[in-house]
Amino acid sequence: MQQSSESPAETDSPPGAAIDWDALGRIRELEEYFSADAEGFRAAISAEMAAIMALPTEQLDKLALLRVLEVTNGCLQWGFRRGDAEALSADRTRDCMRTVIGFINERCITLPDGSRITFSPAVIRMIGEGQALYREAFKRNDAEARRRYFAASTAQFLVYGKPRMEVAIERVATAFEPLFDRFWLERGQRWIRPYLAAQTAGDSAS
Repeated sequence: MQQSSESPAETDSPPGAAIDWDALGRIRELEEYFSADAEGFRAAISAEMAAIMALPTEQLDKLALLRVLEVTNGCLQWGFRRGDAEALSADRTRDCMRTVIGFINERCITLPDGSRITFSPAVIRMIGEGQALYREAFKRNDAEARRRYFAASTAQFLVYGKPRMEVAIERVATAFEPLFDRFWLERGQRWIRPYLAAQTAGDSAS
């Protein structure tokens, strides 16, 4: 795998944070992109980061929560398709998918207590663009769209930052354990943590 010649602390990191690009390059789903064109993929991530960093802090907090929900549901769905021993029943798996996809389609997260988390118009547009990119990448199997998707996904984790993501992880675990089960909450957390570990210092963007 092609390695960056630069140190972990880089100028295009979120304020207060330093990104270990080599660590990102060792994440399984990113390896092929860093190996093929580390400089180009890093530039794609940095461009996505710039757009996300322009958002207000409260919107980043909400987006971090949505991202944890998306990842948890994704891990759970793949577990069901693989036939994992820990997979939920077909009915419960569908409930999880409908709940999270509903949040994305409605551009609003409804918590179990009935409270609603809404997004700004700019973030609503961003969520819609993310949906379209996901469809291109995974429903239509477009390789370039998949590369762009993983660049955008990585940028989200880096800009949200470890402290904000940890708060979102805990909030999802507290509110949605009856939906997902502890096993799949923890599986989602394990998928996220390598991205957080690649931030070698500091906090999220503000």
